[in-house]
Amino acid sequence: MIAIEQDGEWASDTLVGREREIAQFVKCRESTAASLQLISIYGTAGIGKSSLLDEFQRVASAHGDLCLMMDSEGFVKTPEAFCLRILGAIDPRQHYDRADANLPESCIAALEELSGERRICLFIDAYERMESMDQWLRDYFLKRLSGSILVVLAGRYALSEAWLLSSYWRRYVTRMPLSDLDISAVTSFAESMHVRDPQAIQQIWRYSRGHPLTMSLMALLLSQENSGSFDEAEPGGYETLAYIVNEWLREVPGEHLRPLIEAACVLRRFNQESLSFVLNREMSAAEFYQLIRFSFIRKVDQGWAVHSLMRELVSREMLSRTPLHYEQLRAGALRYHYLRWLDARNKGDAGEHREAIELMNYIGDALIRAFMNWFELSPPHFETAQAEHKDELKRYVEIRIAEAKDSLIDMYDPSSNQRFSFPLTAKESRYTVRHIDFDALFGLGYDVVRLMRDSTGAIIGFAVIIPINQDTLPYLEQAPRSKPYFGSLSPEMRSRLKAAPHTRAGWFIETIDTSDLGDVSQQTAMGHLLHDLIFTGELLIESPAPTVYFVESHKSLGFSIADNANHYGYDEEREAVTFVMDRQGGNAISYIHHMLRMTGQAHLIEPDGDPESAFYSSPAAATVEASVTNMPSAAAEAASKPLSYAERIMNRPELTPREKEVALLLEQGCTNVEIAKSLYLSEVTVKKHLKSMMEKFSTSNRTQLLKRLLE
Repeated sequence: MIAIEQDGEWASDTLVGREREIAQFVKCRESTAASLQLISIYGTAGIGKSSLLDEFQRVASAHGDLCLMMDSEGFVKTPEAFCLRILGAIDPRQHYDRADANLPESCIAALEELSGERRICLFIDAYERMESMDQWLRDYFLKRLSGSILVVLAGRYALSEAWLLSSYWRRYVTRMPLSDLDISAVTSFAESMHVRDPQAIQQIWRYSRGHPLTMSLMALLLSQENSGSFDEAEPGGYETLAYIVNEWLREVPGEHLRPLIEAACVLRRFNQESLSFVLNREMSAAEFYQLIRFSFIRKVDQGWAVHSLMRELVSREMLSRTPLHYEQLRAGALRYHYLRWLDARNKGDAGEHREAIELMNYIGDALIRAFMNWFELSPPHFETAQAEHKDELKRYVEIRIAEAKDSLIDMYDPSSNQRFSFPLTAKESRYTVRHIDFDALFGLGYDVVRLMRDSTGAIIGFAVIIPINQDTLPYLEQAPRSKPYFGSLSPEMRSRLKAAPHTRAGWFIETIDTSDLGDVSQQTAMGHLLHDLIFTGELLIESPAPTVYFVESHKSLGFSIADNANHYGYDEEREAVTFVMDRQGGNAISYIHHMLRMTGQAHLIEPDGDPESAFYSSPAAATVEASVTNMPSAAAEAASKPLSYAERIMNRPELTPREKEVALLLEQGCTNVEIAKSLYLSEVTVKKHLKSMMEKFSTSNRTQLLKRLLE
């Protein structure tokens, strides 16, 4: 997330072929412009963006600049959290209130004051994960910073057209696309890695095509004695890299280091303590330092991280070769971050939000894993649309409606070996493009429309995601899909949602459409878009198309059905529901515990399957320390347990999905009022569900009902 580096710790011996980019950075750094300078680095996964950022940071630190490094992974994507991270890095002793509406002003003032003393370089890596923050950064925050601040954004994609069409930003943005390296750079790199045989260098060039991560792994392989041949691999592309990763894992690390690399790839951020916990053994300092010397591992805030592409490939290889081992590592990671989250929450620590985000990476059932398709390495993505795209979007909708046909959506979760099939009629496939008013949406003045294109540039999907604030509420209160919820808000809720125009109280997702839901890459792009919104930690409201596919996917993601917000806005013969996800304040506890129970993972937290008992028990820090040596393996733990209470409830065929949700909260000891609040129902509706269950189980009160449910 954020690290301050001033000692030039990053070595640049193996950074080759980027002299032009370094010269551009130095030129921007020395600029005397009155407004801030911004560099946009972009390129495919493994092309060397993070390494280049490290080199920029080394150069700036050597000149005495204050360097703030923000890593977008594991970061809560809200303006408040963004500003807190910067303020915390500037002065860790100062404490700020997350709910303070003036946080952005305080952050800007602090940066301006510091920039009067020295140049500041703000680096943001993995910017493609900052989509929900893009407009706020572009139109509000960054515009207010002065010329003695240099901002560098690095991501897989170029900045959206909104940056380039802006008369303001056109003057200050330096675009820096990264491409594969040429043969001379590959030769220099190979020699720096002590590979000097001309034939070996040609082999690196042939199979890597100058792709830095592939080069690095090949050079390590070829520097080994009796290194294998690459004859089975086809030169170029992700499949070559996957093959090389597999060969590298077999030959380079050795039996003692391979388990450490595998655990490090499951943990998105790691240190010696977390690796020891997940591996269920004490890890020596010597082993740890041997691990972090690999070129694909870099220092980040809160520890170290494996390069994201390497992490994905190793995880995919583990899931295919040793699925049980992979799940054991994930279970250990889940338990580690759960206990860290409890500890931070008990202490009132700001790290609570970060740990909650990390924890959510490991919670999920088979359906949501299939929906997300985590190991799709390069799915298409949704990019911000401009008003100029309006006619093109309207034509796309016309074609979608005219060419709609029956289809079957197939999904597969390799972890559980489960397959899911959802039939979709032609009529149902049109739901996501019906009643979309592009004129009104582009008139809102926010980046609410996002589109997805294929390799030829043709639109293959779009999404409408609206920030909720005082400017957008009038639209939300009258639009067909949002009116049932926003048109009946209580005065208290409306006041909460009436945020200032430059910020938001949450998001309303009006629609997410793809031209072919059966296409795995399009399906994955949609899943990742939803996942990124969930990870903002903000209020999410959506009324998806009333099909089994969309409804079940949202339930697996942890959405709850709002009370009194059903409608027929898609089809006058098919009722649609409105889903809500509210993880703010105390709701975050209920959400995480609900997800653990719903996905059958509660037993990984506490032997009795009750995460609530962990939450109210002794401080978690001691538990973390003790568990490093005492935690049994997840597989043995799972095999030795009877069904948890949550699993018994979820396995009850007599109960409807809504009754199961009520029953789960009843088992937690919630009152009717608490159940109603958690599920966004009226208390009367909760009583009706309880009465229905009592009749099914021939009981007369809550205590008897609970006893029968848990038999």
